[in-house]
Amino acid sequence: MRYLAVWIALLALLSVSPAKDEFQPGDFIRQHLNSIGTDQARAAVKNRLAQGTVSSQVVNGGPQVWDGQETFVSEGDRFASLLKFAPSVYRTEWFVRDGQRTSVAPVRPGRYTALSQFVMVHNEILTEGLWGGTLSTGWAVSRLEENHAHLQDRGLKKVDGRELRRVDYIPKKSSDLEIQLYFEPDTFRHVMTVYLIVQRPLIQLAERFADFRSIDNVMLPGRWTIEYTHGRMDRYEVTEEKISHNISLDPKNFDIK
Repeated sequence: MRYLAVWIALLALLSVSPAKDEFQPGDFIRQHLNSIGTDQARAAVKNRLAQGTVSSQVVNGGPQVWDGQETFVSEGDRFASLLKFAPSVYRTEWFVRDGQRTSVAPVRPGRYTALSQFVMVHNEILTEGLWGGTLSTGWAVSRLEENHAHLQDRGLKKVDGRELRRVDYIPKKSSDLEIQLYFEPDTFRHVMTVYLIVQRPLIQLAERFADFRSIDNVMLPGRWTIEYTHGRMDRYEVTEEKISHNISLDPKNFDIK
């Protein structure tokens, strides 16, 4: 009888153990948001200004590198993202969301870069608050209810030699993009987003985040790498030199032109 009781107890343990590993969206979101900061620390941030440098290169197109300045300003679900280069060597990438509408700046009237064309066509990257990851105060994972979006767990995946947890972002409106979010399984920090169109040749936009540091008790990435693959790969390396919170902002930052 004692052996039977032990066997029953063992079966009970085995039956409940998978539940511990089952993906629970609410718990996952809470742990991820806590990796950024406490509820109080995040709530204290009304706006954010990130400023730094950016270098641009066609990875498989030669050694030429263009250097410029980067600015990312956000307030709630509004933001403006600027990658500014000297007009003589490269064109500026400028994405804006005013809370309702989005704008992507052309190189000149009717002409867009490959990256800006992709973002303009797939503007859910901007409207959902995905662009810039946790650098944005309107980060998509913190606004799932407002966006009526949900997450779908894909388990641990090997990425660049390390294990990351892949969670797909499913927007309310149908999209031909496969939106993959990657998190460190131990810290729950968001370290990469991949926007993928499954076709030949591969079309993919990836944002990678690294060098996290605490700013006003909020953990934010100091390095942001943008890679757009469309036959060739365009890479933008952003280094955030200064991140400020709760500054006086000109509402014109978010004007749609």
